[in-house]
Amino acid sequence: MTLFDIPFTVCSLDDGIGRIEELIRAGRPQHIILANAHTLNLACDMPGYRNILKEASLVLRDGTGVAWAMKKKGVNPLHNFVGTDFIPDFCRCAAKKGYRIFLLGAEPGVSEKAARRLESIAPGIEICGQHHGFFTIEETDSIIEIINKARPDMLLVAMGNPRQELWITENIDKLKVTVCIGVGALFDYLSGRVKRAPCWMLKAGMEWIFRFVIEPKRLWKRYIIGNPIFVFRVYRENKYAYKESSE
Repeated sequence: MTLFDIPFTVCSLDDGIGRIEELIRAGRPQHIILANAHTLNLACDMPGYRNILKEASLVLRDGTGVAWAMKKKGVNPLHNFVGTDFIPDFCRCAAKKGYRIFLLGAEPGVSEKAARRLESIAPGIEICGQHHGFFTIEETDSIIEIINKARPDMLLVAMGNPRQELWITENIDKLKVTVCIGVGALFDYLSGRVKRAPCWMLKAGMEWIFRFVIEPKRLWKRYIIGNPIFVFRVYRENKYAYKESSE
């Protein structure tokens, strides 16, 4: 299905993992995007960023906002591919298949702690390298060389939207990696630097409220302004779609 002209693959967890494995076996650079309401708001405001999402190998839905938008179109959203849960799930699969994973992003020291946490969550997973995300444009080629020497099957890039997707798009042809995924604040959560919402809030789809309370200065614009804008855009798109189908 599509939201704001961006094609989403709606599927179960097992199907999503299977599709990513197919992309890894394809042996050529692939860009996978986990898109939430904030991602789609950015895409509506930035045509170039929207094109990145439209041209990605696979776009999976992340969060209750996108699930709500899909339901408004009469589509069952199925699995929620929020990176904080999905990446550990995939790593358990990767540990059995021998896939190599490289972590890029977050503050110095955070990716190392995130790697150790993934190794405890998914015993046998091969984290073949990690590097923080605070490097200059001039250092990019040397970072890519480090990544390529590690020979990962998957590169996790934790730089936040839209920087992580822009970075992947700009450098994917230089990377000897089959699958690249932007994972936002995943390393911060895995390392314990940022707390995760209680289980009852996760099950109720209220994690965004917890995140806002923990980091109001950073996230107020995304949620207090961004969420109503997203709701308006969904209603507007559905209204136009209904009008066109009626004519």
